[in-house]
Amino acid sequence: MFWIVACGSNSKTQSKDACMSIVKSRAGPLSTDDFAPMQFNVPDGENSLKFGSFDNLIRMSDDLQKFDSQVEGIVRRTEKTWLENEMNAEFKVISQRSKLPFTQYLRQWQWDDAKYPKTRSMADNLKLMLTIVSKLDEELKNKTAQFQELKTQKSNISKKEGQQNFTTSELVDVLAPEVVIGGSKTDPNTMTVDDDFIKSEHLSTVVVAVPRGGDAEFLKTYEKMMDGCQNVVPMSARKFCSKGKPLEDKDGNTIWRVVVFKSKVEDYKKACREAKKVTVRDFEYSLENYQNTRKQRDEIDAKVTTNLNVLNKFCAATWSDVMVAWVHIKAMRVFVESVLRFGVPPGFASFIICPKSNQQTKMRNVLADILKGNAADVAATTAAAAAAGDQEEDQEEYFPYVSFNFMPFAPKKD
Repeated sequence: MFWIVACGSNSKTQSKDACMSIVKSRAGPLSTDDFAPMQFNVPDGENSLKFGSFDNLIRMSDDLQKFDSQVEGIVRRTEKTWLENEMNAEFKVISQRSKLPFTQYLRQWQWDDAKYPKTRSMADNLKLMLTIVSKLDEELKNKTAQFQELKTQKSNISKKEGQQNFTTSELVDVLAPEVVIGGSKTDPNTMTVDDDFIKSEHLSTVVVAVPRGGDAEFLKTYEKMMDGCQNVVPMSARKFCSKGKPLEDKDGNTIWRVVVFKSKVEDYKKACREAKKVTVRDFEYSLENYQNTRKQRDEIDAKVTTNLNVLNKFCAATWSDVMVAWVHIKAMRVFVESVLRFGVPPGFASFIICPKSNQQTKMRNVLADILKGNAADVAATTAAAAAAGDQEEDQEEYFPYVSFNFMPFAPKKD
């Protein structure tokens, strides 16, 4: 977590640099090893942001706090979506046509006058930022929904190895051409009695799932499942196998075929259902259907891959754009609270530090000691802060300097 802090200073830039040196020397040892204290160059003085009246600043203070949380929510959604779909996501900010790691971007940060001209009012710049990030958020939601829909389609037609249940699962994968004897034939006229699926003018094939341990009982009864055993071709029951081994599902069910006279197929199915000893599957083998299913899967796979790439690229660009806006909102909050607290003309020094987790209390004490003396008039600033309602949403006590928490990335879960 970063802290963005600011103290009053109507001095020249050299004095800010001198203050930065003090912050580095005293707060540096309490900071994380990978991020030393840095100056946050929020425009002030003659180059300050355009805010209008004091009343405008008070309104901006409330609006910025609300929109800060709103933009953070968009950053978090983008981050979460990206990480869910790209394990090796690289969170970099696109700045000046370069991709920079976030901390490097932060160290090089300057107010982007091309995007958010300082000649334009802060309120108008904020409105523009929110319009942009809201559109990005909406588009991200749409792209995510499209991708999830394709994933659902893929899941619905995908082959689920080891998860089939012969009583309920789609059999197009179970009874594939490499499993079915004669399954690669395309001309029905080439069918022989040795093929698994018999389909002729008078005969048809019924597929049934037999429960675990029920094979012997099934072989004794399948020809007598209904009155008139002459309606079932004797000894036509055959268990489907793959590579010489009987097919079994995860529950131990086996899959069989029985050849029945075509005119009695529905009667045989009804008899099987009433006997409740086997499960009849309404399955008609077709090499064309199998090939169409494979083609449909390949098309869905291609669409999922394409949409995933599009979504990840959009996440990368969106995260960068929203993060840029978020840092500028943080800068505006520093400006507004500093002017409300330290007065006009705008003159303050702001810094970003990253305290060690076990040194935060000590860091607060050090910052209070360093920064409180830079306020132009502590009594006046305290009154101004109270008038502006300057109590951070994430702090319980009053600090003698402006302070905001900034957590660019969501905490990692153990």
